[in-house]
Amino acid sequence: MSSAPSANQSSANFIGRYELKSKSGEGASGVVYRAYDPLLDRDVAIKKAKAEMLSEEDIKMVVDEFYHEAAIAGKFAHQNIVTIYDVVNNGMYDYMVLEYVPGRSLQDYMEASGPLEYEETLHIIHKCCLALEYIHYHGVIHRDIKPGNIMYHPAQGIVKIMDFGVSHKIEEEPSRDTGTIAYMAPEHFDRDRRITALTDIFALGSSMYRLLSGEYPFDNRHTAFQIMNEKPIPLYDLRSDIPLELVDITSRAMAKEDGDRYQSASEMALDMEDTMSKLFPDSSLMNTSGRYQVI
Repeated sequence: MSSAPSANQSSANFIGRYELKSKSGEGASGVVYRAYDPLLDRDVAIKKAKAEMLSEEDIKMVVDEFYHEAAIAGKFAHQNIVTIYDVVNNGMYDYMVLEYVPGRSLQDYMEASGPLEYEETLHIIHKCCLALEYIHYHGVIHRDIKPGNIMYHPAQGIVKIMDFGVSHKIEEEPSRDTGTIAYMAPEHFDRDRRITALTDIFALGSSMYRLLSGEYPFDNRHTAFQIMNEKPIPLYDLRSDIPLELVDITSRAMAKEDGDRYQSASEMALDMEDTMSKLFPDSSLMNTSGRYQVI
């Protein structure tokens, strides 16, 4: 075990006590590193604002999201959710310490591989359903479910939802202009409708559509209008051999009206289990022995 630097140490190789190993992700406002924690002898992920590229106001917004995310999701302990360990201010900047997850985002994986196989898609979306059932049980709506916020390692069977930066408690009245428009539900754009746990189910259905087809369910022309009023191109027009069961699951998850949608993530998970057992009876990907246990 290597010796740790002082609490305020910062160099090209360290953030606080954490030894940086490699850059594992980068966005417009932040960067994620794989790092080593010498105190606890484990790999972690470090999320840090791009201080050199952002205004003070933007940095404050990113840091506020760090603390919001930690307050919302820091207590979660679930095999399909990335664990948040800490948010730290070391006197120079703020950063978030998270569980290190091998693999890459589902968005990156899909862009490299193209549309996913049907069995693989069922496995991934089923695990996401279990994660959503857990956070909804704990009174939280994620608000930004999409392939870019799902970590995936196919060889190890790892599927983990991440990034709770815009999530909120179910009883709160949320801002309606947050999230990723390509996966947003119709209620985002209708002031007379509530944003609920069913909003996450719509986004998961939109993600499933993307994994199966390689296409976004709605294009970038008047996207909000399409989401509220139009149906996506039928999946079987984009992939002619797709099983009808997968078309039905995706369509129900993406139903415009709340009453036509799955009423819970566990209901969607059960439907996927039935479909997996019917289409792939010999599959070992979907293990349901610990079904929907919440702690």
